[in-house]
Amino acid sequence: MKGQVHVSVISTTGPVWLDSRNIGINGGTGVARYTQDLATCLGDLGISTAFVQGVRPDGKSLSGGKLDALQRLLRATLPWRHVGEVHDVPYCPDLYRTAHVRFKTFGRLTSFDTAMSPALMHWTYPLPMVMQGCRNIVTIHDLVPILNPNLTGIDPTHFARLLRELLPRMDAIVTVSETVRQQLIEILNISPSRITNLYQMVDIDREAVMKSERIIPSDSIIHIGRVETRKNIERLIAGYARSRSHRPLVLVGPDGDDRPDMSLPEGPGQVIRIPWIERFSLLRGLAEAHMLVFPSLGEGFGLPIIEAMALGTPVITSCGGATGEIADNAAYLVDPFDVKAIGDAIAVLDSMDKHAGLCGDLVQRGYVRAEFFSRMAYGTRLKAFYERF
Repeated sequence: MKGQVHVSVISTTGPVWLDSRNIGINGGTGVARYTQDLATCLGDLGISTAFVQGVRPDGKSLSGGKLDALQRLLRATLPWRHVGEVHDVPYCPDLYRTAHVRFKTFGRLTSFDTAMSPALMHWTYPLPMVMQGCRNIVTIHDLVPILNPNLTGIDPTHFARLLRELLPRMDAIVTVSETVRQQLIEILNISPSRITNLYQMVDIDREAVMKSERIIPSDSIIHIGRVETRKNIERLIAGYARSRSHRPLVLVGPDGDDRPDMSLPEGPGQVIRIPWIERFSLLRGLAEAHMLVFPSLGEGFGLPIIEAMALGTPVITSCGGATGEIADNAAYLVDPFDVKAIGDAIAVLDSMDKHAGLCGDLVQRGYVRAEFFSRMAYGTRLKAFYERF
């Protein structure tokens, strides 16, 4: 396939295991997308992967009776668990839930062993567990629960304690932006030599995307992400109303940790809410939108920014932090706390043709910026990193 990097790094010593904690969540998450893309790129490098399952891959379930409940409780007290296999898939019953219960109750990580000999365990999100007998890597996506605890439902004390217990046990730490890398150095005093920023990849089959069903109205103003305070939804809607745009504002994403006010002040616009949409239809809507507005208050990366750029859609996003870093000079940057600034930015782009003037300039710069996050570019960074192991 075009864009692949063909190289064998550690495939001769065994597969790389990835956790499956987030990939089965309904509606998908940014971590799920990251995990799937990581597995894809590892395959490009000639490295086989396997997802460690906490539920039986053959679909069989536990009894659910009182005995099973007691077994689950006892498992949560165990400092060691064993990963076996079902149909050649790594499996340990209830491993993610019981590890979380153990850490919440005792403040201790759970260790896992296995006879299946993975070359490396890459945790795609900080989880209270360590795999014995191989090297461990963890990806840290953001420190929002610590830096801005009011923006997330994650307990900041619990999250900070988990990182302080987990990170010293890891052989390497990966981040998705330089912003998060620097935060780990400054806030948690992690040695810079232990942290590698690999960013994320964006790989879009535009032909397949444009063949998908159109669900989002074309020429709209679109926001993608969970509908919650962290995404700055109330200021986004207020700024949209201030812009006096006649294009609909489409909010695509599930409910988040809280319920922001989505009522639209008096004006000519319309707010359309789409809680979930198939990915290709989502990307078609993004490609056909007049602009993406993403004035988030806290991100570790901001995937919709690069997806929009790769699809030729102008972007308005927050200055500073990870969003400013990822967008670089290819987006219209605004102060996310300034409703007037958000509204003025929407009004400016709303007033012109998508492919002319400032809009057209942002589209062209966006295409260039998106190349830095392409599958090939990400594969090159990933190859250099994994060759260290």
